[in-house]
Amino acid sequence: MMNKNGFSRCAESYIGRLRKEGRYSTAHVYKNAIFSFSKFCGTSNVSFRQITRERLRRYGQYLYECGLKLNTISTYMRMLRSIYNRGVEAGSAPYIPRLFHDVYTGVDVWQKKALPATELHKLLYEDPKSERLRRTQAIAALMFQFCGMSFADLAHLE
Repeated sequence: MMNKNGFSRCAESYIGRLRKEGRYSTAHVYKNAIFSFSKFCGTSNVSFRQITRERLRRYGQYLYECGLKLNTISTYMRMLRSIYNRGVEAGSAPYIPRLFHDVYTGVDVWQKKALPATELHKLLYEDPKSERLRRTQAIAALMFQFCGMSFADLAHLE
């Protein structure tokens, strides 16, 4: 039997599980996506029946009109799809083929994120003039040498 408020409840349950596992950043992203979609739907208790291709398409357009970048929109849509799929697996939501077909779930790589070599050299080797900045410089150098390890992951190393 389909639960009237199943989508929101399924999302909150999964977010709680992520937090228990210590995956706070992932839980935070899911929470933001669910909050945004709930706001768009006008209710904090979104049902699985409210997840339709048309509503998802309109939600994607709404996010774009709010000024969000394609990667943010894609992340939100992938979070919604993940929750929906969990509902399908649990028997709480109907399987709808190609439900997320009309929305963007890719990764946009149009903007290069690489620093020019001169800027990287300054960042890694220029005298920072204070001990606090020197420590920050050392951390940045370590992150660079670890091939882009996130600060959150670096902070968990001892």
